[in-house]
Amino acid sequence: MSTDAEPWATLEIRLRDAGDGDWNAAGERLEALAALLADDDRALGVETRDMSTLGQQTLHPELVVYTRPDALEGLGELATRLADDLRLDLALVPTVRNDDDWRDTWKQFYAPIIFGDGALLLRPSWLARRPGDPALELVLDPGRAFGTGQHETTRLCVDALVDLSVGTAPASVLDLGCGSGILALAAARLFPTARITAVDNDPEATDTTRENAEHNELGARLEIHTGTATELPGRHDLILANIRPSVLIPIADQVAALLAPAGLLVLSGILGDEADEVLTAYAAVGLHLHLRADLNEWCALQLRAGDPA
Repeated sequence: MSTDAEPWATLEIRLRDAGDGDWNAAGERLEALAALLADDDRALGVETRDMSTLGQQTLHPELVVYTRPDALEGLGELATRLADDLRLDLALVPTVRNDDDWRDTWKQFYAPIIFGDGALLLRPSWLARRPGDPALELVLDPGRAFGTGQHETTRLCVDALVDLSVGTAPASVLDLGCGSGILALAAARLFPTARITAVDNDPEATDTTRENAEHNELGARLEIHTGTATELPGRHDLILANIRPSVLIPIADQVAALLAPAGLLVLSGILGDEADEVLTAYAAVGLHLHLRADLNEWCALQLRAGDPA
């Protein structure tokens, strides 16, 4: 153990009660919580522990978030808010450590991702390209805003973009709630002639999107705005919104107003059992399900104007 190592911290997150007694369902929601926490820059790594984990004697699944001491309070507050949304009853155990076992090893949680049939590579900067990697790539490190490609909701959106890039050429693409900018950047790579707009009400997110765009030499392709949907002019052929239903549902009319008459809206950030509520809200403003894709407990909904299919 190094005596002069900088302190680090863990936040253990334990399920206290399954609520309805279904520990499997509660465990799936805990996995969803793990994925959401992993996309926060304060989380340097998230480990899921259960009876299948080597050497563990955990009766019920739990999480360990590796972080910095000054981030413990904020991560605890975030975990509590997300737990309420996911109907989880949790106990949080924060601990500050002084050994150096986890120095930089959080990077093991991030690996290159290939989307589509070799259409697009997403990799962190500390990993070099490999022989046979796709020509189109984005280099994106975990940062200050949501979106590293590791989370299912982001993967669902990028997969949708890859599929749409075959035979589709939207003139205008909007990334609504851009976070790290990953969806806007993927759209810029996959739709080389499209006008790409990224918007977020958090200046940290738009600053991060701008930095990631410059790092990927795509700064000239993106129009980046800090604000809300109501402040945006014009309409878009393709809108991407990887946002939780608690935000998506109240702004359904605003989002619909931004969509071109024959446009496509891709919504993600939605748990499978939340899909019907989201669809009902958007049906009320004239948008109906075109296609649904599921990955684990999450789903993405593609919506178009017109009559239900």
